[in-house]
Amino acid sequence: MLHVISGLDVPTGGPGAALVGLAKAQAQAGLDVSVATTYPAGADLSPAQVLRDHGVKAHTIGPVHWPLQRGPHIAPALETLLNDAEIVHIHALWEEVQHQAAVRALRRGIPYLITPHGMLDPWSLSQGWLKKRIYLALRLRKVLNSASAIHYTADTERDLAAPLKLRPRPLIEPNGVDLAEFENLPPKGEFRKLHPQIGDRPMLLFLGRIHPKKGLDLLIASFAMVKRSGALLVIAGPDYWGYGEVIKALVKRHGLEQRVIIRGPVVGRTRVAAFTDADLFVLPSYQENFGIVVIEALAAGTPVVISDQVNIHQQISSAGVGGIVPTDTVRLADEIDRWLGNEVMRREAAGKARPFVWQHYDWRKIARRWIEHYQEIVAMNSRDSRKVQREPECRDFIFP
Repeated sequence: MLHVISGLDVPTGGPGAALVGLAKAQAQAGLDVSVATTYPAGADLSPAQVLRDHGVKAHTIGPVHWPLQRGPHIAPALETLLNDAEIVHIHALWEEVQHQAAVRALRRGIPYLITPHGMLDPWSLSQGWLKKRIYLALRLRKVLNSASAIHYTADTERDLAAPLKLRPRPLIEPNGVDLAEFENLPPKGEFRKLHPQIGDRPMLLFLGRIHPKKGLDLLIASFAMVKRSGALLVIAGPDYWGYGEVIKALVKRHGLEQRVIIRGPVVGRTRVAAFTDADLFVLPSYQENFGIVVIEALAAGTPVVISDQVNIHQQISSAGVGGIVPTDTVRLADEIDRWLGNEVMRREAAGKARPFVWQHYDWRKIARRWIEHYQEIVAMNSRDSRKVQREPECRDFIFP
């Protein structure tokens, strides 16, 4: 089977990280897995080598350029890779490689499915809405409607996309976590030693992209209202578009310089240690398709407080492993205070967190279910001879 994506930007999470985790687990489960990814000039191609090290045939196509991350190598590369593909799994929506993979798979009668990674949510469609509306009308809707299935990572994501009235059957399967690095957690205090000012103070953790959609403006304003003045907030992650300077200005405006630590990305053991040492993980995003980082925090036994715009919020609430709030500063501050002020509640949630993750979000179990999904799609396609015979519903358009 062939995965197609426009980039493997693993350190910042999102579609690239989800694909790498899935492809590695599928190869381990016995699937013959290939990945085709485009890349712009100067991109870090090390994630492709990580895939190769785990038995995945990773193919890099590029360099590509805007608009749509086009390039002359995309079409011939896909034509070659499709020679060995029985099914194509396309990730994300808005670049040339996804369109070309769908069109060429249709021409050959090869079934494909699409994982939109939250890009069909109303919030996502509202970002650059005019361009997306045009692209959806001229190109993308036909590609989506010709798919054998559309994969959503949660019921909430499916429901948010429902107004588009897409024809393919929805397939619900969560993203997962490589649990190997969470099986033996670092001892408590390892991350705090790197930042002595934390000491034994209650520690809140935000870990992820420093990006406007993550709700960091809400978090800073709410943290200034938290009644437990001894608490300290750690913000860790890569800065997107210089938004870190905005966050630093907000910290200063609220007089939180002595209570907020802003640092760059944390990786490897340090990352797991940060989760382990936190009393509470907070993610008040305005939109979050899945939130792998939420599952990672729970895998470390740390309760979470997340917004109701994180699409797995219903699962978190039902499992009793965290708090759910709207994107409102007062409600967020109150919820943080509620969790920091109740050690029994935190301990009970922590006790449930790791079993919850191991039961529902183990990549190994998810990969085995994907084998069944793919087999079903291929079998359905082979029974429907019309899919092989008909002309593709897509057309190529050149955008200025």
